[in-house]
Amino acid sequence: MRNLSKSSLIFFSLLGIHQLLCQTTSQPPVYNNNYNPTVQPHFDVQPHFDVQPHFDVHITNSSAFSVKIGDITLQCIQKIQETITRENYQLLKNNLCTALWEYRYQLTAGACATAYFTTIATLLIDYYYHLQDNAVWAHWKHECSFEDLCNIPHKDLTHELLCAINTQYYNKEKPTDSAHPLMIFIGTITHEIAVCKRYIKIANILKQLRIAFLFPVSEAKINHVNKLLERTLFIKHLFLSWLAEYNIKALPAGSAT
Repeated sequence: MRNLSKSSLIFFSLLGIHQLLCQTTSQPPVYNNNYNPTVQPHFDVQPHFDVQPHFDVHITNSSAFSVKIGDITLQCIQKIQETITRENYQLLKNNLCTALWEYRYQLTAGACATAYFTTIATLLIDYYYHLQDNAVWAHWKHECSFEDLCNIPHKDLTHELLCAINTQYYNKEKPTDSAHPLMIFIGTITHEIAVCKRYIKIANILKQLRIAFLFPVSEAKINHVNKLLERTLFIKHLFLSWLAEYNIKALPAGSAT
């Protein structure tokens, strides 16, 4: 009996300890997560440069930006109008005249040198690059002299010319396009005529000024270009004559009257 009472006392003591442990471990720990840091940036830019004129541009959208640009332009125009007064204009004019007079020899020499080298370049390019090319129409049927060319029946010569035009300028993408070669031809031969006339005109001016010996021109070159011009004009005349006849034939009957 005594042993039973001791056993009961031990049992209830252990039971109490177990309940106490369960109450202690059943409550979860509580953490304080209310950490919300606040950042307040502070910018201190030094030094501050005061630039004149100062324009405050705040871009909000495209319309506001356009209006702001217009305001800036008006301010610039107003600033220019305030700066350019009659006194300033007269001062600028006097300074410019003084500078031109002071450097008159240098400016004259520079202008003469520019004109000289430009004229030389034009003469050389026209004669050796444009007119000596075998592809130019002035050299078409070069085996015939101009007199022989004129003696060929115009109908046969025109047919040969049209065949040559179609062969040289046919449209590779549209071979049946008959208008393309004719348009290219008229533009090309017009340019050749302009080059011949320009060379002859420059050469004649230099001869009149008696300074032709300073430039790459000679009587032989001038005569050669004159012959090329003559042949080119004749070929263009052949083409335009055929074109006029073709247009007349294409007119409907009775429209000419």
